[in-house]
Amino acid sequence: MITLATIKTLLNITTTDYDAQLTLLIPMVENDVRRILNNQFNEKVDCVFEAGSTTIKNIWNLKAPYNERYFGAGVKKLTNPIEIGRVVNHPNIPDETYITAYDKEEGIATLSQATTGEGTYVISSINYGMLVPIAKMAGFKLNGMTKQVCDGEIASKTIGPVSVSYVQHVDKKWGYPIDILRDLGTPIQRVG
Repeated sequence: MITLATIKTLLNITTTDYDAQLTLLIPMVENDVRRILNNQFNEKVDCVFEAGSTTIKNIWNLKAPYNERYFGAGVKKLTNPIEIGRVVNHPNIPDETYITAYDKEEGIATLSQATTGEGTYVISSINYGMLVPIAKMAGFKLNGMTKQVCDGEIASKTIGPVSVSYVQHVDKKWGYPIDILRDLGTPIQRVG
């Protein structure tokens, strides 16, 4: 879902001082994202791509009108459809590769990075914009581990002679600041 390098870049961490803690926190935060949003972010989408290519072809995005026309109205729709900004995973696709362009009619998507091998499917994951709140979630957990946030509510910063204190409103159910959870998105409501 997110790499250590991306978290460090987004949090402006330039040393290796917190690498061990962040590496430990990544799967925990990813699990929290799945629980908070009620979404596993692991839907398989059939397609075809070649080694060294920046396109994937023959995508049958199950939300496209094409499928309802040819396969009927009962076709299962993807929770995480193929769309611009969607991160796709596969052993032969670099981490955090996302879709930069998508032609529904032709079933072709352009990737942000070239593939490292061929494949016949991708796993539809998070939206690329979710990397920022996910990094903030890891940063919040890291701050709690390093005692920079007192009880997860009050935070303060001092720059020279100026000191600022503020309250971070933490969601009681999930244990993250409400502002981060808002940026993360809306949970999926499942029926039945």
